[in-house]
Amino acid sequence: MNKKIVISTLLAITVISFLLTVVNFRIPSPPSFNADEAAFGYNAYSLLKTGKDEYGTFLPLRLKSFGDYKMPLYSYLSVPFIAVMGLTETSTRALNAFLSLLFPLAVFLLTRELFKKDLYGLVAAFFCATSLGLHIVARHAHEAYLAAFLTTTTFYFLLRFLKRQSKLAGLFFSLSLFLMLFAYQTGRLFAGLFFCAAVIYAIQQKKVKKYLPIFLIVIIIIGVFSISDLIYKPERLKSLFFFSSPGVQLTVNELKTEGGIRYLYNPLFVGIREMAFEHFSYFSPQFLLQNGDGNDRFGYKGMGLITPIEYILFFVGIYYLVKKREEWGFVLLFILFLTPLSASLSWSTSSLTRSLFLLIPISTLAGYGAVNLFHSLKKNYYSYLTIGLVVCLFGYLALMQWDFYLFHYPKRLITIHAWQAGYKEVNGYIRENYDSTNHFYITRDIGQPYIFTLFYLQYPPAKYQKEAILSSPDEYGFGQVEKFDKFIFEFKSPSKLQKNDVVIGSRDNFREIEKQYNPIVIAPQGEPMFEIYKKSN
Repeated sequence: MNKKIVISTLLAITVISFLLTVVNFRIPSPPSFNADEAAFGYNAYSLLKTGKDEYGTFLPLRLKSFGDYKMPLYSYLSVPFIAVMGLTETSTRALNAFLSLLFPLAVFLLTRELFKKDLYGLVAAFFCATSLGLHIVARHAHEAYLAAFLTTTTFYFLLRFLKRQSKLAGLFFSLSLFLMLFAYQTGRLFAGLFFCAAVIYAIQQKKVKKYLPIFLIVIIIIGVFSISDLIYKPERLKSLFFFSSPGVQLTVNELKTEGGIRYLYNPLFVGIREMAFEHFSYFSPQFLLQNGDGNDRFGYKGMGLITPIEYILFFVGIYYLVKKREEWGFVLLFILFLTPLSASLSWSTSSLTRSLFLLIPISTLAGYGAVNLFHSLKKNYYSYLTIGLVVCLFGYLALMQWDFYLFHYPKRLITIHAWQAGYKEVNGYIRENYDSTNHFYITRDIGQPYIFTLFYLQYPPAKYQKEAILSSPDEYGFGQVEKFDKFIFEFKSPSKLQKNDVVIGSRDNFREIEKQYNPIVIAPQGEPMFEIYKKSN
């Protein structure tokens, strides 16, 4: 294709991707700013001001945060945005907005590297740019989007290196791999997958000795990363592992009680079966076209991740991949098939964030399938009419998805509660009444209240680091901050308050007593989330 056409088309696609990431109307979608976003933002702010995380660790390789030991790269890369724009919701989400410009380019380069034609890459980049599933994550400060981007670039540089064996390609691959590992927990899986794919390819091509240096570099990078795991010992990661789920043991006990072949009823056999079902569910129309993530913060029934057109073209792409025996077809199918392991190995079902990269090979194969299908059609009036109808149908289906996400999803009560809405207004009240209040008692019924207070008050990191204490992790791997400064994170009955104390509770906390005290109600979009009472005498 003409280079000017390719560049101009790719530029238009990147603009579409960016606009779909940042566009908002009267009620934004998502409707609020969640605790994990606040944690990434405040830790970036802390790194900017002190070079340490919220707990005082200098240049950490993990963010202790809520005891879940988040990968730190999102916060590190957010530092420049917060330095320029200040600590705000916009600056915290700015990194993903910026990446939405680069993501279609990465998908274009990867697809072109796989199939050697610009047109394949352009169509795949367009599907990526319009994918609601990708933008659901891109529109807030979640590290899964950064990780999916780096996984795409790592895959691209791996192919470049395997094809050309140049030192520069090897350097970029190593750098991208290193960053990917520190972007999100899924990096471990993809580092292993890419390494296995490269080894298998080298054996097939009988070039093991030629690739040996890069293999050693990869092993060293993974080894360094593994040492950091041993240092930090993230309990949250262990609690997410599928075989540690109480549900597996409950299923085993139920089967044993009912009788049958008892040797089959153990956590290993039952766990493998359930995990296999969960794994294949990520390729199902129920996940990709209908329900998406099981968590209402990242999905909603009827809000598909891609359109049925892309889903059909995805399988068309697999058909042509096998039929034409593409050189890199095996590698792509290997990565595609095993990508959901990052989600299916955890007990959290139907997870969009852990399986986000799956949408990249799907977009790649859908673009590949669309172009090959077009070339296979006879060029006559009926063919062009059919193509026009398919394009119009795709536009209609994509528009319906985006209409629901932008105008209906943020207004649903389930969504408002899932996003823990109201903390911005609560901390606006705190800011205005800080000097005149002795203590603020804040309920822990809704998320992690301490991090919102740190974030919205822009609490000095150097001051907080001296007070930061996190409790032991619960069964889900999360700890709690019980107090700092004037803030005590527990609900206290208004009858027990001292003069100039404030209690901030959930609607449930105040349900039986609100008429006695007439609290201020925080109700985003009309849904009561918090109630505030101040004792003035």
